[in-house]
Amino acid sequence: MERMPSEEEVLLRMIAGDESAFSSIYRHYHPSLYIYLLRFCKVPSLAEDLVHDVFLKVWEIRERINPELSFSGYLYRIARNHVLKTINRIATDEQLREQLFRQLAVPEQPEQIVYEREYNRLFQEALSRLTTQRLNVFRLCRQEGKSYDEAAALLGISRNAVKKHMVLSMRFIQDYIYRHGDILVAIWLIKNLS
Repeated sequence: MERMPSEEEVLLRMIAGDESAFSSIYRHYHPSLYIYLLRFCKVPSLAEDLVHDVFLKVWEIRERINPELSFSGYLYRIARNHVLKTINRIATDEQLREQLFRQLAVPEQPEQIVYEREYNRLFQEALSRLTTQRLNVFRLCRQEGKSYDEAAALLGISRNAVKKHMVLSMRFIQDYIYRHGDILVAIWLIKNLS
């Protein structure tokens, strides 16, 4: 890690909009944040993209940073949330997965075909374990692109019930894939999205 003058002083300058202070923070934390994110995703190019996303977020919300609190803790919490949100988005969006499979599918790389098949198998298994109502809500909202209000009207339930079913469905699918599959399957899918 690059040595930095008083971190609190640099943070105060960054909060005020000083781009050179932001660059100092970036250079200081980039190597360790990259290694941290690489542990989650195992794909170097994706880890690098995620690092850039995290620092972009830091710049955008810099005015909310409290320089008296641990900046590294704050930074790593943003990074962890971002990588998990990215994985979750891919794990529950069939159109996104299909788009990425088309982009990633190269005949000379048989492991990608294996990952695609394994992910599809796990995804279908997870769907088959949802209750009928959750499956109906998931299909309408995620696979057919209906809004919560439209799904509620079609199923004769409240918008809040649709939202609850979606949250529980997405959580279940994500957990199922994490428990039964290789996380690399989900990570490979987001490689070209950032």
